[in-house]
Amino acid sequence: MKMNRLRTLAAGFLFAGAAALTGAGMCADDQEHFKFYDESSYTATVTKEMNEMEALYKTAISKDVSQGKAEQARQDMVRKARHLLRHLNERNSHINIKEGGQLTSTEVLLNFRVMGRLLDILVSDALPHEDEWSYAW
Repeated sequence: MKMNRLRTLAAGFLFAGAAALTGAGMCADDQEHFKFYDESSYTATVTKEMNEMEALYKTAISKDVSQGKAEQARQDMVRKARHLLRHLNERNSHINIKEGGQLTSTEVLLNFRVMGRLLDILVSDALPHEDEWSYAW
């Protein structure tokens, strides 16, 4: 049963990854959110938020913090990752591959880093938790 949940979660995340890379994951409120999108604010915003997400991720997986602090960091990191994916999806949706448009290697890396961190947290939350505070594999 748990394996099926993990498979479903992984399949959903792969679909979300494909949507992120194609820009297909945008909804109506995303369009309004990025009404005044431009390349310079994208770079500054994404850089700042990536640093914040990385710090939250490190706290979320740290064995040196309390479970409560790690849980709060996980929740904040998921929210930050979702917000970052909106920025990345906006950029992805403006790529016209028929006209030779493509993502830079940095943009591809950012897409995968955000999705990878998010997948790690979501899968760890789907696994059964033990009473002790350890994520030793």
